[in-house]
Amino acid sequence: MSKEEDKAILEQIKKDKKGFDKIYTKYYKVVLNYIKSRINDKALGEDLTSEVFIKVYKAIGDFKWQGVSLSSWIFRIARNLLTDYYRKISRKQEAISLTEIENLFEDQTATNFTDFIRDEEEQALYDAIREFAENDQFLIYYKFFEGLTNVEIAKLSGLKESNVGTRLYRIKKQMKKILKSKNLF
Repeated sequence: MSKEEDKAILEQIKKDKKGFDKIYTKYYKVVLNYIKSRINDKALGEDLTSEVFIKVYKAIGDFKWQGVSLSSWIFRIARNLLTDYYRKISRKQEAISLTEIENLFEDQTATNFTDFIRDEEEQALYDAIREFAENDQFLIYYKFFEGLTNVEIAKLSGLKESNVGTRLYRIKKQMKKILKSKNLF
């Protein structure tokens, strides 16, 4: 879907919201992957992604094309929701019950060894990504999860294209060090 298609769907949604499923279908998976890359819990990731789209649905009538694409607007909502979520959990500091600890171990039980190894490697990658500053995490996400070009990333982030390339080079170098230290590279 191009920007023009997004604009046409937005106009339809502003009239009757029937076209929202097209926006949801287009962006759900990428938003879910972004949120899952930031937290360790798949079910929570799905819940937070649903919350993002509820917020998008409620606010889409107010969206205006002002140099910010629809995807950037949706990701800003996702980022703000994650920020709110982290604030909320940092305040709670709840004690973990024995049942919750047991559930953590049960969740990590894979059906076979290959799945277990793949899950462990994926988790190690997400942990490595979390070691980067938030701005760098966005660059990682856009480049390697979304497959955007440096030009597209520059437009989304407000950075110069050359700066994006330099930062991604440094990020890759640092990521190799992190993954080597975890014996994954």
